[in-house]
Amino acid sequence: MKKSNADGRKTVLQRQIVYSFGDNYYFRKELKILNLLTGYIFLLDKFGRIRWQGFGLAAQEELSSLLSCTSLLLGEK
Repeated sequence: MKKSNADGRKTVLQRQIVYSFGDNYYFRKELKILNLLTGYIFLLDKFGRIRWQGFGLAAQEELSSLLSCTSLLLGEK
């Protein structure tokens, strides 16, 4: 991940984090977040659609899939 440039211009990669507190049952249900003790990762396209989802420990094949999908999304105009 990169920070934005000092002059305020945005770079290609930006960290986006969402925090939510309280009853999130319906939110979790829509995203298929079933286990509250497991880490989840979502790769979104520029329209906010989920293009890749993972949870728990990743196998090498899953990491390769994530990197491939990330490269494709970064290449989209």
